Parts: sequence; structure tokens; C-alpha cells
Amino acid sequence: MFVNKSDFGKRYVISDIHGCFNTFKALIDKISLNKTDLLFLLGDYIDRGHNSSGVINYILELQNSGYNIFPLRGNHENNILETQITYDSLMFGNFVRKINKSPDLLEEDNSIKPEFQSFFESLPYYYELDNYILVHAGLNFKLQNPFEDKTSMLELRGFSVNVPANFSKTIIHGHNPTYLSDIMTAINERQKVIPLDNGCVYSKPHKFYDYKQLGKLLCFDLDNFEIIYQTNIE
Repeated sequence: MFVNKSDFGKRYVISDIHGCFNTFKALIDKISLNKTDLLFLLGDYIDRGHNSSGVINYILELQNSGYNIFPLRGNHENNILETQITYDSLMFGNFVRKINKSPDLLEEDNSIKPEFQSFFESLPYYYELDNYILVHAGLNFKLQNPFEDKTSMLELRGFSVNVPANFSKTIIHGHNPTYLSDIMTAINERQKVIPLDNGCVYSKPHKFYDYKQLGKLLCFDLDNFEIIYQTNIE
């Protein structure tokens, strides 16, 4: 999906909100988003945090109020759609409530609430801008047309070494929690692949990650190559 900057204002990107509604709203307030700006969201609005429905409702509220919000599909949204088909009602309810920690997405009969169902189904896999590709996880450059591989766009990790030298656009992605110092290095060096997931939800000691280097929700200004961030306040 191609998006032209046209006569719009600033262009921002936020990734991997993961149910952190208060943090997300505070970041939107911090950047003073207005209706001439473009805000791209790179997926994973749900799960792990405690207010998945709040995040989605806020996105829908902004869109309905005339803001230019462009949300992408993340692997967590896609998982909801896939498990809804393959699991029975009880198993699906347990999956959403206990594994994804998102009971607020469900009706009493374990079906997804209609407004969230429509939201998930509407999400595209990537956005193409004049000089950027925005995607949740990455692109599979082993294929002649990497945009045919939807699984890689949702799930791929560690793909930067495979970006062809003649690929002209910068790839902005989330999906893989990355320490802020590494993100800033990618930005300052104008690397061809820039990760934006600083693991906002990981604000407490964790068995795999150094939480002191995570726990922030990042907003990347595409035109000024600047990061604005909000520390987790959930």
C-alpha cells in the first residue's frame, strides 16, 4: 500500500504498543499530533499489557476524529484471526484471556467484539512511502518479490544482513525488542534498516532482557530523523 506525503505535515511512526494505553496516549500528547500529520503504527497493539481494548479504541477514536492514522498488522493481531478459526470457542477464550492477557477483547461467548474484529481484518501488511517501507517485522529478500511473503512481514527476525545493496528505501520495523542504544545507532548512522521496538511492556526485571535498556514507547519522526519517547507509565 503506497502513501504519498502530499501536503501533509509531519510523519511519525510508533511500533509495538502491546496494550500500554496510558503510555501510548501520553506519547501522542507529547508529540502534539495534529490533523495535518501522518501517524503510522507498526502493529502489535494488543497482548502483554493490560489494556488492549483501550489502545484500539483510542486508535479508532483518533481516526474518527479526523486524524491521519495508518495502522499495520502485527503478528499478535494476525494470531488472533488465525486462532479464532482453528481453535474451538473454549480454547480460543483461554488463549486470549490467559496467554495473551487480553480478556477485554472478548464478548461473553468468547467471540471477538465486532469493532475489534473489523479492525483486525482491515489491517494491511505494509506501507510504502516515497523513501521508506514500513512493516511490522521485516522482508524476505530471498524472494524476487519480498512483499509476497506475508509471514515474514509479520514474523521475521534478524533480516538486516539480507537487504540488497541496491534496495533504495529505508525499512522501518518493530517486532523484536531492541535496546535503545542500538536503535539510536541505526538512526544516527542512517542505516537501511531501523528497528523501533524498545519493548515498552518490559519495564520490570525479565529473564531474557535487560529491562533497564527497554521499557520505552518510541515515536520516530521520519523527516527529521528524531526519536521522541515515553517511558512506560502503566
